Amino acid sequence: MTALLRRDPVARFLEARIADGWMPGATWWVEARGRVVSRGALGWAACEPVRAVVSETTPYDVASLTKPLVTALLLAKLEEEGIVDSATEVECWVEETRGSPLGSVSLLSLARHEAGLPAWRPIYLFASDLPGYLHCIVREARAELRGESLYSDLGYIVLGAALERAAGASLDRLFERIVARPLGLTRSGFSVAGGHVPDAAATERGNAYERELAGSPRIPYAWRERIVQGEVHDGNAWGLGGAAGHAGLFATAQEVAALGREILGPGVLGLGTRARERMLVASRSGARTAGFVPAALSQAVRGLLPAGSPGHTGFTGTSIWLDPPNQAIHVLLTNRVHPVVPVRNFQLLRRAFHRLATGVAGAG
Repeated sequence: MTALLRRDPVARFLEARIADGWMPGATWWVEARGRVVSRGALGWAACEPVRAVVSETTPYDVASLTKPLVTALLLAKLEEEGIVDSATEVECWVEETRGSPLGSVSLLSLARHEAGLPAWRPIYLFASDLPGYLHCIVREARAELRGESLYSDLGYIVLGAALERAAGASLDRLFERIVARPLGLTRSGFSVAGGHVPDAAATERGNAYERELAGSPRIPYAWRERIVQGEVHDGNAWGLGGAAGHAGLFATAQEVAALGREILGPGVLGLGTRARERMLVASRSGARTAGFVPAALSQAVRGLLPAGSPGHTGFTGTSIWLDPPNQAIHVLLTNRVHPVVPVRNFQLLRRAFHRLATGVAGAG
């Protein structure tokens, strides 16, 4: 580690955690009031099958950060373009939901995790295409839980499908056209057919963690056994070809920060005040925003940032948090799931990172 990094408490902390085996490597970015106060890359992008050193240009599978940084952001932009109305019921765009409790849920309710859907199901075991996924998800809908804030990958799969059908293009192409290209992002996108990301940070060896979660289904399934690198880790997103509303985005820490800056805005994308407020401010106490969770509801930052500060974590070991009053952005990208998913509570590491990030941001 360079002398400059050694003077950075964030860098020293992450170097120690890598040495302790919390994750193979990490990249990070911390800024406040338009000034970068800490950034860097340490450790390994891959340990298996061959070692590869991480750099600041290494893309990470950011997992559930896809929800706010792609799907919720696209909902906001497509509404501003007049292509969708977030108050529209899901069945308007997703015919598979008609006649079900899910059909009468609004797009905005999906974005806020208020559709009453469970967090996760191994949909790929029962369906192999988007219509099949949607039919499976419809069977999971529970009308009596609508309106409650219940975090759900399934809801964002449906929201992603609605946006694709409304705009007449796939999520990866929508993200490229509406977000990445205008912002000049060159290392952010989805690993779909023809878009493999060979230098991405590696994740799990096969799908051992999800395989255990799925139990022992009698349905045969071609589980991945190799080290997952350059392709999405999440099984449901993998089953949809690599791009879905809940997961699939690859990005660098610097470019994740650029996306956060647009949401804090106003920025290059020209996201309007109303759209940004929906993403930054929860509609009521104990609820989520469109895409994010308030700091008060997350062990990672509760008490460290203002209660309403929006952010998100990703299963692979990623997180972003925004502090609007201080125009601050904290980004941490790791591949903690490489080569196996650890048993340690990673929220403890995130919390320590954000504590230090808040300190250097304040000092800056």
